[in-house]
Amino acid sequence: MTNWMWGVSADKQQASSRRTRKMRMSELLRLESAQVHDRQTGKVLLHPVSMSIMAGRSLGIVGESGSAKSLLAKTIMGLLPQSLEAAGSLYFDGGHYDLADGAAMRAIRGTGISLVVQDGMSAFDPMMPIGKQFLETLRVHRGESKQACMQAALACFERLHLTPAEGLWRRYPHQLSGGQLQRMLIAMALLLAPQLIIADEPTTALDVLAQREVMQVLRDVVQERACTLVFISHDIGLVRYLADDVAVMQQGRVVELQPVDALWAAPQHPYTQFLLASRERLSSRFRALMQRNAHAPSA
Repeated sequence: MTNWMWGVSADKQQASSRRTRKMRMSELLRLESAQVHDRQTGKVLLHPVSMSIMAGRSLGIVGESGSAKSLLAKTIMGLLPQSLEAAGSLYFDGGHYDLADGAAMRAIRGTGISLVVQDGMSAFDPMMPIGKQFLETLRVHRGESKQACMQAALACFERLHLTPAEGLWRRYPHQLSGGQLQRMLIAMALLLAPQLIIADEPTTALDVLAQREVMQVLRDVVQERACTLVFISHDIGLVRYLADDVAVMQQGRVVELQPVDALWAAPQHPYTQFLLASRERLSSRFRALMQRNAHAPSA
């Protein structure tokens, strides 16, 4: 029996639900002294990070460009380029991994941890139809027949408002909009049924309407699947919308980590205070502008 919403067998979904209930509020992932340096220059790009990600919660990672947000995500995934070297330990779902051993991280990529990148166009092969790319990935990770994988994918397309599903299945990446491609990446992540989804600035390249659409999809699927999400963004407002906990990064360091409401109520680090104050100034100007426009005489 296949669950129409996610394309996951009922037995697998029930087992996943039991595991999720057991793990909720328990530690899913822990970093110990995770750091990255440039092999050639020796420059430290990510200073030692030690933190835990709790099962069933959403962690937002926020900071300006160059703060090493995406570098932290790639370190967790074991996707660093050869020019960079990681050190430290990662504990995930009871297993221990040496961050210096990128090959060992392959064991948990996909079905353990999935990454949704910020540029949907670059994530897909432009010379191959979307459907074929889904089949290649799903058959490797799920071990199911072509028909079963296709049925699961089309069901997930429908859930994420990617319609007509069969029509999009046959299209090439350049024939889809930015918002559609981002939802395709989310669909791929969900179909692999990971315990943790890392979304690395998934709305950066989108217009405002597409951003809202993708954000709502992420929020809905996290709630419905009760999965764990790490959401990376330079926009602290988006992070507040999605996150239970927030890590603030500056110049390669995690300078503050708090539950989202506590961070908004009483930010501890000067950089966090600066981010919140800057957002409030922008919001105040916008509200004042809208108020003036509302009272302006019509032509």
